[in-house]
Amino acid sequence: MAKDKPNLERFDKRLAAAYSRTENKEQQYDEWAQTYDSDLVDDLGYVAFREAGDIFMEFVTDRSSRILDVACGTGLAGAYLQQHGYKNVDGADLSMNMMAIANQRELYRSTWQHDFTKPASLEKPYDALLCIGMFSYAVPMITDMHNVVRCARPGATCVITVNGAAWRDLDLEPEIYKEAARHDFTVKQIRQAGYIENQGIDSRVLVITA
Repeated sequence: MAKDKPNLERFDKRLAAAYSRTENKEQQYDEWAQTYDSDLVDDLGYVAFREAGDIFMEFVTDRSSRILDVACGTGLAGAYLQQHGYKNVDGADLSMNMMAIANQRELYRSTWQHDFTKPASLEKPYDALLCIGMFSYAVPMITDMHNVVRCARPGATCVITVNGAAWRDLDLEPEIYKEAARHDFTVKQIRQAGYIENQGIDSRVLVITA
């Protein structure tokens, strides 16, 4: 049974702050941008961008596909895709400061700001989509996932992570299938993978057909 109030104090204070905050998320990540990579990768053992990236590459083998990296942040996943030959990748994120760092690294064709609690308006949906690290305890919620999936064309592959601790604490698996049924997308696979190793947090990686 889902817990009404998960114990977030068991996590590093930086994660607990991110997991508990539902308002002013843009400001939070703007302020975190400069130390985000060192905090997450170096201190906390963040591996989700590699683990989910590897799963993405299993399903999206065409390196010329138009890909959207949702919640691209400073470009960790974008850099990983670039290293493996994907050159046609755009990034979207809530935080302009995060994307400014990614843009300095020249990781994406283009980046655009969006709050995925709301639908995005796109002239041309993408051929494939990767979304790492966005779905956890706070907003956006599982009931916002269709706003991500709809950025991909019908039939496209979307690889989306969910924080494994939140998955268990909030009993999110039934919610995933409800969201898929409501918005007519298909959950093909759910895999367990690494996420934030030094905190003992794994992930669920959803392989979705839009």
